[in-house]
Amino acid sequence: MTRRIPWRQVVLSVGVAGVTLWRVPFANLRAAFCNLELGSVSLAVLCILALLALRAYKWHCLMAEVGNLRLRQSLRTFMGGLGLALLTPGRIGELGRCAFVRKHERIQVAILTLVDRALDLWALLTLIGASLFFLSSHPAAIFGFAVWLALLPVMLGLPGLLVLLSQVAQRSRRFHRDLAEVASALPPLKMPKYVVMALGAMGVELSSFYFLLRAFSHTGFTTAAVTYPYIVLAGDLPFSISGVGFREAAAALLLTPYAVPSSAAVGAASLWFVVGMLFPAVVGIAWLFIEKLRPHIRRTDLLELRLEPTWRPPNPAESDSPFPASHVVPR
Repeated sequence: MTRRIPWRQVVLSVGVAGVTLWRVPFANLRAAFCNLELGSVSLAVLCILALLALRAYKWHCLMAEVGNLRLRQSLRTFMGGLGLALLTPGRIGELGRCAFVRKHERIQVAILTLVDRALDLWALLTLIGASLFFLSSHPAAIFGFAVWLALLPVMLGLPGLLVLLSQVAQRSRRFHRDLAEVASALPPLKMPKYVVMALGAMGVELSSFYFLLRAFSHTGFTTAAVTYPYIVLAGDLPFSISGVGFREAAAALLLTPYAVPSSAAVGAASLWFVVGMLFPAVVGIAWLFIEKLRPHIRRTDLLELRLEPTWRPPNPAESDSPFPASHVVPR
C-alpha cells in the first residue's frame, strides 16, 4: 500500500511560514540568531534531555505495570514513537509504539499509549487553566479552574473508564481481555504517581521554552507560562506538518504584546521545534536504525566465525626453530 503525501498540510505549512517570514524581516531574524545567548540555549538542551528521561521513565513504568519489565523494549517503543510522531499533528504518531512489540502485545501497548497521551493532554490543560488567571477576568479563570477540577477525577479514575470500555467491548474477546488487563494493572491508587510525573514533564518542557525565549529576549517566566500552551496547541493543529508555520505565527502573535520582538518570538519557536521535536525524533530514528542493524552485524560476525578456521596444522617450513624439520623429534 502506497502512502500518499499530505500535500494540503505541506502547502499550508509553507504558506503560513512564508507569510510569517514576510511579516518578520529576515535581517531582524538573522540578527536575533547572531545575538543568541548560548548559556540559555545550553540550559534548554539540558531541560530537553531531562524531559526525554522523565517521559521515558513514565512510559517504562506504564509498560512494567502490565508485565513488560524489559527496559530495552520500553526504550525501543518510546524512541520509535518519537520518530513516527515527527510528521503527525499532536504527536499522534506515538501510537506507532505498538508497531515495535510482538503482535499479541500491540493492543495493550496502544491502550497504554492512549493513557500516556491523555496524561500529557491533561497536564497541558492544567497549564492553560493557570494561564487564564493572567489572561482573562476572574470569572473566566474560575470557570476554567472548575473545569480542570472536574477533569481531575476523570484522570485519577482512568482505570475505571477502561473497565467500562472493556464491558462495552465484550463481543471482541481480544479487546475485552486487553482492556481488562490494563485496568487491573493500573488501580486508582497508582494514578496519582503518573499524574505528578505528567505535570513534572510539562514543567520541564515549559522551562525549556522559557530558556530558549530568554536566549533571544530578556523576558520573565510568566510571559512564557501564559503563552506556551497556546503555542503548543497551534503546533498540534492537524493542518500542518509538525506544526511548522502555525507554531511560529502563534508565537509572534502571542508574544508581541509582552514586548517580545517578533523576530525573537519566531526564532524561539523555530529553535524550540528543532531542539524539542526534531532532535528527539532524530534520536528515535537513529535508535531504531541501530536496533535494526545490530542483528545483521551479529549474523555477519557469526558467519565469519564459521568460515574462519580455528586451527590448522603447523607448517615445518614456516617454523622459527633453528633446527631443520628432520631433527624435530615428536613427543
